[in-house]
Amino acid sequence: MAMENIAIAGISASYAYTGLPIVPTPVLRDGMRTLKKDVDYTVECKNNVNVGTATVIMRGIGNYAGEFKRDFSISKARIVATIDGGQGKIYGKPDPKLTYKITSGELKGNDVMKGSLERQQGEDIGIYPIDKGTLTAGDNYELIVVKNNFKIDRAPLVVKPTVGQTKVYGQKNPDIKYTIIEGALAGKDVFTGALGIGAGENVGTYAISLGTLSAGKNYDLRLAPEQVSFEVLKADVAIKPNPGQSKVFGAPDPNLTYTIVSGELKNNDTFKGSLSRQSGEDVGMYVIRQGNLTLSNNYNLKVDTLQKFEIKRKTFEKIEALAPPPAPAVPVKQ
Repeated sequence: MAMENIAIAGISASYAYTGLPIVPTPVLRDGMRTLKKDVDYTVECKNNVNVGTATVIMRGIGNYAGEFKRDFSISKARIVATIDGGQGKIYGKPDPKLTYKITSGELKGNDVMKGSLERQQGEDIGIYPIDKGTLTAGDNYELIVVKNNFKIDRAPLVVKPTVGQTKVYGQKNPDIKYTIIEGALAGKDVFTGALGIGAGENVGTYAISLGTLSAGKNYDLRLAPEQVSFEVLKADVAIKPNPGQSKVFGAPDPNLTYTIVSGELKNNDTFKGSLSRQSGEDVGMYVIRQGNLTLSNNYNLKVDTLQKFEIKRKTFEKIEALAPPPAPAVPVKQ
């Protein structure tokens, strides 16, 4: 019997991709009689695995002859991939592999995801959107990617000032030396600015601060917790009493004079007090001493005490004759 008058049911217009051959189960009726598969007909399918148009072919056997063809579509399976949150790196480090999870749907059979996620380009600190990139499950899937962000954080960088740095009072502050003890500069990055020194010019110790030192916005720059100080040292000034200082016996002492022979006074500083000499008023040589001559605490004052002060003999240039004393009065007799 020819199959022209056979009624066919049970074939859907579309099936979702399963990764396996899709074989519809048609129901064939000849009037009130339901035909039996592999007794009255056979079923063959073509192009019935991947997404697209497939064909089911029903051929009559036994008491039936001829064939029917019916097309049906295979639609894409839907997969939702959610990009993992909290992904990021420290500035200067290589990017990690971006990760995700399938949160809806599943891969069929031996299918696998290929390609990779990608993030917006950029290497400075900040937030960068992550998108689908080249990630794919293949042509048999509708892949939906739930986006997320990638964060680049500041790189920690700790510097430690070199111990024992000093200057002499009155000198210009030097550039403070330091070493990196944690982290490193990336690529061609360099430091700008300089470490700072606490305000003040007098002799003493001063805290060292970050000052204007910077490695740029991509670094969390800090000083080492161990405190390192900068020291201002006393300036050496040496004076020498001027040679040939003297007086004549009996005359008052002159102001003792001196000359700076080493070092110099800074910042309009001045001497206070005066030199003194070994005590004594007789003719002779007397050692000149520092006396109460001082400078501020910013100086080490050294005085040459090899110079001497001379008291010279007094010369009688003219002797005036002394008038004789008056005669005593003679009493008058009454």
